[in-house]
Amino acid sequence: MMEKLIEKIRTKAAETSFSGVVSVSRGGKQLYGEAFGYADIANIRENRLKTKFAIASGTKLFTALGIGTLIDAGKLSLQTTVKDIFGKDFSYVHPKATIAQFLTHSSGIWDYYDEDMDIDPENFNVAIPWSQLQTPSDYSPLFENQRPKYFPGEKFSYSNGGFIFLGVIIEHLTGQLYRDYIKEHVFTPAGMRDSGYFAFNQLPGNTAYGYKTSGETNIYNLPVRGGSDGGAYTTAPDVKNLWKALWGNKILSKALTKEYLTSHIAIDDPVKYGYGLYISQFSGMDMYFFVGGDAGVGFDSRYIPEKDLQITIISNFTDGEEKIRDVIYANLGTIS
Repeated sequence: MMEKLIEKIRTKAAETSFSGVVSVSRGGKQLYGEAFGYADIANIRENRLKTKFAIASGTKLFTALGIGTLIDAGKLSLQTTVKDIFGKDFSYVHPKATIAQFLTHSSGIWDYYDEDMDIDPENFNVAIPWSQLQTPSDYSPLFENQRPKYFPGEKFSYSNGGFIFLGVIIEHLTGQLYRDYIKEHVFTPAGMRDSGYFAFNQLPGNTAYGYKTSGETNIYNLPVRGGSDGGAYTTAPDVKNLWKALWGNKILSKALTKEYLTSHIAIDDPVKYGYGLYISQFSGMDMYFFVGGDAGVGFDSRYIPEKDLQITIISNFTDGEEKIRDVIYANLGTIS
């Protein structure tokens, strides 16, 4: 049955000029893995299975796990408030907003990239030059004198600003750069050796450039280096390692892992949200996923524990993963 699905994936990839990687594994065995298109079009450098791709908001899971390691270390709790951490008030967030509310996009914090608005990611800018945004704390001037969107806990409202603030919390409590902390406490224990927060002007080898629908690269549309709400780079094998490490309690304690994998807030039936992960259903089974999309980026990775089935699609084109995702999930029941 897998052969028919592979044929459909390849047909759709040809129809849509898909550029990226598709990976399907079950029980630790790679059922299918294939790279398409180019990491660098001008120099005809092809994508490979181990090519590093930006994953936009897929990064939020790394941030959530980083916060989790601080909880396990006793430096935070899920009910710790902004006032508890900083001992002062900020104009843009309620002082009683909790870590749990930040992790579930329900803190009410002002958002510098508010996806409740009609935003075109290929034509979005902020008041700070992209070249000056290297780490979460660099975003702080954008938040000054702003007001919260709503009272904490009132509703789910996807929050890039909330995850930037979680990155600021990590830097505040550890004295480390956010990217260094995540490398040490998330990437290393998960065996994600090829993942990182790479700067546009210093990309390592075998890294894909991101392309907009115009065919231009995305280097003038995003921060020069990813932060806690998006912009990390990873590979399909590293994502596979992450799922295994998360379920094996290699990053967080067993108790906290269970808490992270529990639904805490409803989005749209049947989709709910844990801490850093979406939770839905497939044929009566829980399906966990994290996703990302931005100028020159399309990412979708899902795990069905009952089948020990992982599916990851990464593209270096804006929304490039969508058509391949639709083909796979329309035929998910055929995977054996």
